[in-house]
Amino acid sequence: TGQAGFQDKADLAGSSGAGNNDVTMVLHISADHTHAAVISIPRDMLVTIPACPLSTGGVRPAATMAMFNTTLSRGGLSCTVLAAEQLTGLNIQYAALISFDGVIGMSNAVGGVTVCLATPIKDPYVGLDLPAGQQTLVGADALAFVRSRHGVGDGSDLGRISDQQLFLSALMRKITSAGVLNNPLTLYSIATTALKNMEFSDTLAHPTTMVSIALALKHISLGSIVLLQYP
Repeated sequence: TGQAGFQDKADLAGSSGAGNNDVTMVLHISADHTHAAVISIPRDMLVTIPACPLSTGGVRPAATMAMFNTTLSRGGLSCTVLAAEQLTGLNIQYAALISFDGVIGMSNAVGGVTVCLATPIKDPYVGLDLPAGQQTLVGADALAFVRSRHGVGDGSDLGRISDQQLFLSALMRKITSAGVLNNPLTLYSIATTALKNMEFSDTLAHPTTMVSIALALKHISLGSIVLLQYP
């Protein structure tokens, strides 16, 4: 199992606050490596956050009725993992954090991510104005798409989760396409972008661990990957 989040940055318009985990997803790979599930945890969900050890020493006390997206600012990536474990009952061995800049970089590294929109999306809060139909999202538009709340659903995080999962599934299709996997320059660009824009847990920092997880995912067809929303 693994867990990842997108980190808010204070200098981005519409940010919900410096240090908050804007998106949190838990990845579970089956023991036989035949299927996988990605579970999105709503950022505004009120949860009990366990006591979190701080990198500077000491412990941040537990909290009740706190928004899940405050876990990163409370105690870093490890606190988000502890809260996700308590919420789901899972043992999460690996964790990674990607910044907003990383979302832009990853979309650029693969040459854009194509999604199909049933309806137009217009959200002045994040500077997004997309017509219905197929759209290739690159750079700032890719980031705006996964962050847009006011342009989808009822303006809550729940509607935005659908777009985030749509973007993620499209990114997986692009990365697993022959054109990407058979292009060493593109693969190197993706790897370099990930290293520049991601923070890894100690358990995931070794290259061989990342390779072994990639190999476990390599033979799982896209039809065997399910994207869900907690609860």
